[in-house]
This record gives sequence, structure tokens and C-alpha cells, in this order.
Amino acid sequence: MNLRWTILGVILLTFVGLVLILSVSLQSILVPHFREEEDRSARLNVQRVLGVLENERISLTEAINNWASRDESYDYIRTSDPEYIQRNLSDSVLIGLNIDLLAFVSPQGGIVYVHLAGETDSQQDLPAELALRIQPGDEILRGAADSESRSGFLPTELGPLLVVSAPLLKTSGEGPAAGTLLIGRLLDSDELNRISSVVRFPLALQPYDQPNPPAEFTQAIQTFTVEDPITTIASSETQMTGYALLTDFYGSPAYILLVEQGRSLFRNSQLVLLYLYTAMVMGALLFSVMTFLALDRLVLARVRKLGKEVTEIGAGGDLSARVTVDRRDELTRVGVQINGMLENLQALSHRLVEIQEGERRRIALELHDEIGQLLTGLKLQLDSTRAHGSELTQQSLVKASTLADELIQRVRNLSLDLRPTMLDDLGLLPALFWHFDRFTSLTGVQVNFSQNGLADTRFAPEIETTAYRIVQEALTNVARHSTVNEASVQVLHLDGVLSIQVEDRGAGFSADQALTGSRTRGLRGMQERVALVGGSITIDSVPGWGTSILVELPAQAQPQPDQGSGNDHSIAGG
Repeated sequence: MNLRWTILGVILLTFVGLVLILSVSLQSILVPHFREEEDRSARLNVQRVLGVLENERISLTEAINNWASRDESYDYIRTSDPEYIQRNLSDSVLIGLNIDLLAFVSPQGGIVYVHLAGETDSQQDLPAELALRIQPGDEILRGAADSESRSGFLPTELGPLLVVSAPLLKTSGEGPAAGTLLIGRLLDSDELNRISSVVRFPLALQPYDQPNPPAEFTQAIQTFTVEDPITTIASSETQMTGYALLTDFYGSPAYILLVEQGRSLFRNSQLVLLYLYTAMVMGALLFSVMTFLALDRLVLARVRKLGKEVTEIGAGGDLSARVTVDRRDELTRVGVQINGMLENLQALSHRLVEIQEGERRRIALELHDEIGQLLTGLKLQLDSTRAHGSELTQQSLVKASTLADELIQRVRNLSLDLRPTMLDDLGLLPALFWHFDRFTSLTGVQVNFSQNGLADTRFAPEIETTAYRIVQEALTNVARHSTVNEASVQVLHLDGVLSIQVEDRGAGFSADQALTGSRTRGLRGMQERVALVGGSITIDSVPGWGTSILVELPAQAQPQPDQGSGNDHSIAGG
């Protein structure tokens, strides 16, 4: 895996981790908040329903207080005058006040008058559950000392009954109480539907002690407390039920009020979380892409470009080339350091070439002057001895003299190969003439040479040495690999540029493969030499079609008026 994909993976993992952390944070902060808000809203709705029920109780209490504190009502408990009922408590009045039950009870528990809504029988009876409570000492009956009303629920066969009990007093409010007035309102399905239309929520009343209650019902009962008789339970993802405990006339649990309501807040919270998650994911992806593109453009692309340039310099061997340096940051400093290293390498390579040529010059002189003189003296001694020796001795001396001649020639050739003295003494053009003649005599390959601007001209020593070595190495490759008997060399000097072109029509080769192969010392050597003096080299070769090497060197002419006799010159070597 390269650095680009590694960085992309790190960025993506970082932002995935960030999204996960934010998701957990949202789940731990927003979700509980929305649940609390949903529970609070559900409780408020239950309290609204309880408020409506409280208004029902208050309306009944106001009605009973109006009737119980009248002299006519106070006297009716004793006289049972039917005209009182017709004047004050007719059916139309009770229906208008939505009263389903009305009863006058004596202090001893006797039923003086009973009226049930919807009953036409003159002999009407109280619901059995209420009738069992009508007896002296029961809290539902108001005593002689009681002056206030009391209310509560009673379970009856007709349904939940909201009962209000008040003592019968005089209009002045004085007692003792002549008896008890009871009024009640049934909370049957019709009444619950009416209240539901007011609060706009479905309602239900369930007995507290019903057999086999649903699991949610049991859970609600277990949640109730004296301080908080209201609880909420989510029955599904779309519905929530609020529960409220209703006590009876005596303060014992009697009914549980159920308020069904939609979970709009929950759905909205899910949408909000979905939008937040989507925004986070999209933002993380966008930020990851932008970060990666910024890193790729500002760092990775420059690193790739730097690596490519370094590779090209290494493959081409051109130590005069430099990597691109732009901007001002850490990568700029790296590029500057690489260029500094290349400058040092170029200077070191240049110095090595100078040392190499100097050593060649010194060794060539040593071979020519010292060893050559010694060998020449040895040959003279052998010739002198042979002139005065016996016939057998003369034969041995002839062989020794022949070996000495061969050794002298080899030392001379070695000296010339290392460094031709005429290159330093006479310049580039005479050295090339001498080399072409010697090359043809050794290899049999004819050299067609043409030049322009070389006569009477000297160049800087490193330029002349480079030009000579380029021609020498190119012709050596022709002799070794081209399998032809002819090559052409053209050297031109024009406008400060020394151009050298060596061509043959031989076997040729693949230039790209040769330059990247491990057996290209000659070609790499030419590239290095040309690069050291700031020149350029182009190698064109096609298998079966031959090879052309073009070298251009920066060369300022240094005229030598005593050198040569013309400006243009062409020869055929050999």
C-alpha cells in the first residue's frame, strides 16, 4: 500500500471514529432529552384530561351546593312534597346539568327520593353498589355536624359514577343537617367520548383490580406512587399511553384513566437525529475528501513529482539536472537539500574525472618516458650483445630482441590509450585524426570524418577531453557491436556549441532497454561525461537499422593561429 492510500485510510478511519463518537454523544444527550420532552408532553395531556374531570366534579359540586343549602330542600326531607321536585328538579333541569343520579337520603339512611336518568319507573332504585353504602356511619352520608360536600368515584354496574354528597342545610347555612343530597354523573362511553372530543385524545377508564390485566397495565400500576399517580408508557413507535390513578369516594384506588396519544415528538426526534446523522456523514465524507485532495495536491503530488525527478536523474545519469523547487515549506527544504546533494555529486564526479584524466596522463608519461626508455636501453644492449656473441647466443638474443620490440610497442599503445599526448599538445582535431588512423588500422573499420570550425581552435581542456572520449567510446561500440565496416563522425563548432555526431548502419539496439540494463557502462559513462560539462546527449538506435549518437557541448573557442592550415577538412580514415 502506497502513502496515498495509507493517508486516505487514516483520514477515513479518523472521521468514521469522529462520526461514531458524535453519534454516541447524540444518542446519550438528545435521545434522553427527547424522551423527557415526550414524557412531559404526555403527562401534560393526562393532566389536561384530569383537569376536565376536575371541572366535571366542580360543576356537580356547585349544583349540589345550590340545592342543598335551601330551605325548600331542607323542608323536603321531612315533607316529601312532590311539587318541590317538579319546580326545582325536573327531568329537563337534570338533563341540562348532565346529572344522571339524584337522591335525598334521611339521616338514618332512608331513601326519600331517587332519580336515575333514562328511568321512567316511579319506583327507581339506587345502583346496588351505592345502595350498600347508604347506611348510618358511612362517609357517603353527611352527619349533623357536616357542613361541606364531598365527592369521589364509585364503581357501579352502570359504570364509573362520579358522586357528590352534601348535607341538607338551611338557606342561612345553619344546621343541623336534615339529611344528605347525592348527585352523580356516569362516566360511560358516551360521556368519555364527549370529554375525548374536548381534549382531542382517545380516553378509557379501566377498573383498577380487573382480572388478567395487560402487561402495560400492570407496569403502570407498579409505577404509580402517592406523590406521582401519573405515568406514561410507549405502546409502540407511533403511540404512547398516559396512565392516571383515580381513587374512589373513600380514597382507595378505583380506576385507571388511559389517554392515548400519538408520538409526534418521538417521530420528529427520529427525523432530527436522521438529519443530524446524515449531515455528519456527508460532512465527514466531504471534509475527508477535501482534506485528502488538499494533502494530495500540497504534499503527495509534490512527493511523487520529487520522486519521479530523482528517479529520472538517477536513470539518466545527468547530474546537472535539478529537482523542481517551489513554495516555501518542508518539502521545499527537502528539494533544496537534494539539489545541494546533486551539486556535490556533480562536483565530486567532475573532480573524479579530472583525477582520472590526470592519472592517465601521469601513467602515460611514465610509460612513455621512464619504462619506454628502459625498454629501449634494454633493446640496445641486446643488439650490442648479439653483434659479438656466438651463433647460439645470437639466436636467443634475436628472440629476446623481438620480445623487447613487442613489449615496447604494447607499452606505447597502452600509453596512447590512456592519454594521447597530442590532445594536450596539439588539440582536439589532430588527436581525432591520429585516433581515426589508429582505430582503422586496429579494427579495419573505415571512419568517414567531417568537421567545421575545429582548425586553429582550441577549447577548454575538459571540453576537449570529453569530446575525444565520446568519439573514442562511440567508435569502440561500433567495432564491438555494429558488425559493419564503416562509420561516420561529424564534429561542428557553431555559436559556442560543439556538436558531435557518430553514426553507423549496423545491428542497432533498443536504446531504452540498453540504458536501463546493467551492461551499459559505455553509454552511462558518455552520459555522465556530457552531464558534467553541462552538455546534452541523444542516443537513437533501432535494431537492424543502426545507431546515431548526437552530443552537444558548450564550448568557447580559444584560437591558436599557429595550428593547422584551414577551416574545413574531411578525411577517410585508414
